[in-house]
Amino acid sequence: MLKIITVISCFAFLSMPGTVAAQQRCWTLEDCISYALEHNIEIKRQELVSEDKQTALSEARWSYAPTFSAGGSYSLSSGRVLDETTYDFVENETVGSSSVSVSGNIEVFAGLRKHRELLRAKLDLKAGLQDLESARYDLRANVTAAFLEVLCARESITEARQIVSMLEVQEEKTRIKVEAGKVTEADLLQITAQLYSAGNDVLTAENDYDMARLELCQMLEMEDFRSFEADTSAADAMPGLVPEDAAGIANVVGWRPEIKSAELGVELARKDLQIARSSYWPTVSLSAGYGTNHSGARQMMLQNPDGTFRYEAYPFFRQYADNASSYVSLSLNIPILSGLSVRKNVRRSKTALRDAEYALASTRKAVAKEYLQAGIDARTAYGKYLGAREQVRSAEEAARQITAKYESGAADVINYSTAVSELASARYQMLSAKYECIFKQKILEMFISD
Repeated sequence: MLKIITVISCFAFLSMPGTVAAQQRCWTLEDCISYALEHNIEIKRQELVSEDKQTALSEARWSYAPTFSAGGSYSLSSGRVLDETTYDFVENETVGSSSVSVSGNIEVFAGLRKHRELLRAKLDLKAGLQDLESARYDLRANVTAAFLEVLCARESITEARQIVSMLEVQEEKTRIKVEAGKVTEADLLQITAQLYSAGNDVLTAENDYDMARLELCQMLEMEDFRSFEADTSAADAMPGLVPEDAAGIANVVGWRPEIKSAELGVELARKDLQIARSSYWPTVSLSAGYGTNHSGARQMMLQNPDGTFRYEAYPFFRQYADNASSYVSLSLNIPILSGLSVRKNVRRSKTALRDAEYALASTRKAVAKEYLQAGIDARTAYGKYLGAREQVRSAEEAARQITAKYESGAADVINYSTAVSELASARYQMLSAKYECIFKQKILEMFISD
């Protein structure tokens, strides 16, 4: 019965969409990283942040431009109406009036505030780009870990099935011995129970494989994780010994995007301090304007040929020409007392600058520790892998000898079951150590190569 279940499980696994899709595309680690960098939502969100900072830079550049505005109005008044063109009152009439104006203003000097705001916007954009690069670096590391987890899970399925095959063969041999009266039925039940347990290990490994693919496809923004098939070439290169301090800490610290972002954070804090100090300076601004108006109540006095005078309606456009006025003004604003708000802002900016310097030092220390830890982890993982590999060799030889003794009657079923369990455990441990070593070495390579 268990054989039928195992065959059905294997057939179902092999007939999953991923097996068919593997013929269409087999994803390498580089493919996954490139695809994730292009489609991952978190990266896209970080790109939007950079675009927003680009907009802020454009806004800072346009702040140098003068401001212009234009306006116009038209109104109807009745009763006792003031003619705004002559300042005379008109009784019991309905009067229409209109006006138009245009004005402009430019800040001539404000303590170099706009210049410093422009420099700050440039620094902020650079910091945003470094944050984007840091997010990409983290994504590459996460995709690498998830990809290797997929490979490890798939190899675990193979190892689990090998144990099942080994136990199936031994179960059949034990059944024959039971029928021949050479061993008791208890021995057969012991093998059968272990076979069921190994079958559960296969199901667990298949579940882990699906979960690993789901995790990776989430990073790739792919919905159909079952159609994903990973290329095994990343696991073909066996782990190697990592030399001590493969790259200088200074070189590593120099290129890491989070270090550059923290350095730009210090520069941003300095610019904020300079901007705050700009408020101590007076502000000089230049403004100019032009305006005119028209009133329907205004009349124009004309002289007749006989020397008398008459009044006629004042032409619309002539009123606009005659009533036109313009102005130019230069204003000076000197800050004297504003509740010490400027001084408090300067003090806050100084505090923020010190905090940014501390943050830079802390980030440098964290990156140096991360690099050294990566080297230690890579060397430790390599040592674990070598130990696990030797453990597998010993367990395989022990299982071979115990199997031979069990088949000849020199060992009991307990010894055989123990040997098989130890072999399965050793193989799983070697797989885990192998892929952990590969991952740690790839993380170290990312430190050194980028």
